[in-house]
Amino acid sequence: MIQYDLKKRNAELALDYGFIESVWGHLELPVSRPNEELICQVIRNACKSALFGYHTTIEADERLREQGNLDPRLEIAVRIRLGEKKVLQQIDEIFKGRESELDGLEYYQERRLRQLGLIGEEGEIIFWESKFAAIPFASSNLK
Repeated sequence: MIQYDLKKRNAELALDYGFIESVWGHLELPVSRPNEELICQVIRNACKSALFGYHTTIEADERLREQGNLDPRLEIAVRIRLGEKKVLQQIDEIFKGRESELDGLEYYQERRLRQLGLIGEEGEIIFWESKFAAIPFASSNLK
């Protein structure tokens, strides 16, 4: 539900929480295989690029921390940098896993056809004739 606050000079749009949830739920669903592949590639490339931008590796940062003779401020900086790298690495792994699941996803076109009753549970096409064959056409009564 959309509501406008007409008392204010600049009308502000207030969206009902249920509406927002349904929109986000729809946006979470995969659109198409090429779209999902592109998303995975873009995010993985961004993570790799960000990791490449660091002058040290995760292993080098871990060795620095293990030495234990760092200035307290440098210790904090190394820990933060190490955490950032690990998060980027985890995101890359998540989207690598997502890429391997793309064949098993149901994309928008299939979901929509299923909602309209045009394909069955196994993905078989349900023809209109078989669904509406028993309904007499209105045009036959127009004589």
